[in-house]
Amino acid sequence: MGRKKLEMKRIEDKSSRLVTFSKRRVGLIKKARHLSVLCDVDVAVIVFSARGKLYESCTGSTSRLVEEKNNNNHELPLIEITQLEEDLDAALEQTRSRKTQLMVEYISTLQEQEKKLGEDKEQLEKLIAASEEKQIKEEGLKV
Repeated sequence: MGRKKLEMKRIEDKSSRLVTFSKRRVGLIKKARHLSVLCDVDVAVIVFSARGKLYESCTGSTSRLVEEKNNNNHELPLIEITQLEEDLDAALEQTRSRKTQLMVEYISTLQEQEKKLGEDKEQLEKLIAASEEKQIKEEGLKV
């Protein structure tokens, strides 16, 4: 049989809560690594425990961002957490900007292809019309 469905609420037993936190944190980081490898993307996972302890996992260029702010998993002062959040927001904004730039470039390329295909279509239509005219003239001469 399968597992029973877990109700999403705070686990009251402290020991059970800590075990669940540890297991799920490891599972989350493992899934993030899988996503990074399978999809060739940079992934950053930042988890703060109830006591403010930082757990992080990064791949690719995102690791530089978190490593700058992480001092061997000890508690971070509020100002450093705020700075980390600002850095992540800036990285996200940069990523969105790059995505927009790539989309605009792609659309521009598609528009250029559309224009070239339109020109090719016009040339083919002219060739077909000329060919039909030639065929009509040849048939007129034969009659």
